[in-house]
Amino acid sequence: MANEIPLPPLGESISEATIVRWLKAPGDLVARDEEFAVVSTDKVETELPSPSAGTLLHRLYGEGDTVPVGEIMAVLGEPGEEWTPSERTSKPVSTPRRSASRRTSTSVRRSIPAKSPPPVRPSIDSQRPSNAAYRATGDAKLFISPVVRRLAREHDVDLGLVAGTGRDGRISRRDIEAFVAGGGAGTGFVSPPEGYRPGLRMPFGGFARRLAVPFDPETAERFRPQVDPEDSVEELSPLGRAMANHMAYTWWRAPHVSTLVEVDMANVSEARRQRRFSYTVYIAHALARVLPKHPGFNSSLTDDLQRIVHPGVNLGIAVAKPDGGLVVPVIRGVDAMSIEELDQALSAKIEKARQGKLTAEDLRGGTFTITNVGSNGNLASMPLINQPQVAILAVGAIKKRVVVVTDEAGHDDMAIRPMMYMTLTYDHRANDGAASGRFLKELRKRIELQPGAE
Repeated sequence: MANEIPLPPLGESISEATIVRWLKAPGDLVARDEEFAVVSTDKVETELPSPSAGTLLHRLYGEGDTVPVGEIMAVLGEPGEEWTPSERTSKPVSTPRRSASRRTSTSVRRSIPAKSPPPVRPSIDSQRPSNAAYRATGDAKLFISPVVRRLAREHDVDLGLVAGTGRDGRISRRDIEAFVAGGGAGTGFVSPPEGYRPGLRMPFGGFARRLAVPFDPETAERFRPQVDPEDSVEELSPLGRAMANHMAYTWWRAPHVSTLVEVDMANVSEARRQRRFSYTVYIAHALARVLPKHPGFNSSLTDDLQRIVHPGVNLGIAVAKPDGGLVVPVIRGVDAMSIEELDQALSAKIEKARQGKLTAEDLRGGTFTITNVGSNGNLASMPLINQPQVAILAVGAIKKRVVVVTDEAGHDDMAIRPMMYMTLTYDHRANDGAASGRFLKELRKRIELQPGAE
């Protein structure tokens, strides 16, 4: 009997993944737990192990296609075995480079009349009710899949206007494409009639309460960069595209504010010579002891402005990959670790990151992020917050500088000290300047006076 292989859950808040490459071709034997495909999400690129053994009969998606979690992506069985798609399988068997949905949506976008009026809202009492009927019941997402949400976002479609033809009124990909082809693009809440233009204030709203800047095609074309014959055009990798979208979203979603302080690292430098831990370990250890006293920075903020306070510190630490780009593996329960345990955990995560062995589980659940921009000699940085967190700490290079020091008798003198800039960037909706000042004051004091103390 043929085995349908769905895209497995890849971590918290991940609803879809992009196929980077297939490791097996139709007709190849696949052993149980053998990797058969590489997929990419907005968090990680990972290899998928097969849950069963057999011959690869069908690949339902091509490289570059986006697959929702739980949707069938491949079929295993005996050589020559017939396979009939089940009710779970909404994707027809195909092996194109790009999915039919992508080709259709692209052609639809180009064929939309510039000033086509939007379709009339279907009646809620019709045989196939629009999604507005389900909104009235209080469940705004009941019949919206991740693929449909993505297409609706691309074309700025108000899903309340779309009549679903799927089971129980579910809106399908074909419904969206037909709606857009009929002039339904631009009917969403967030797009103004004339399209977005620089400097225009965008109202809050849109389907699923997402914040987005929906550039209309004409505006996007007007600001498209010029490509000369000698220029080379390179397409971002799936992981690169996901990171680009995530960074654009976090900048648009959260009002970023940064506060910078200078830290005397003399005691840390001395402790490091004695115990051989890295500067990052000392800083992370101090941070994990201070964060629980300032829970506003160890929290998350929902779209409807509810604060989720996390009791433990799950620290994400940005690590540069050898082939470029950054990943942020998470060390859980740092507030309960000794400095020796933290050093071992951090070393293990960094090694996995450099070998490309991180999984989605290694990257999920962070409550605060630290990034060491000083590893390349940079003095300071104002990084973007790693959503859905509300703050991130950047530490710069440690440089010897001439500073004024005060002795126990209150006398000032000049001295050469190893100094470091530390920048806290935070979501101003979740914390204010006074809170950031108190947090940084205590963190700086802990680093300067008690490096590595429990």
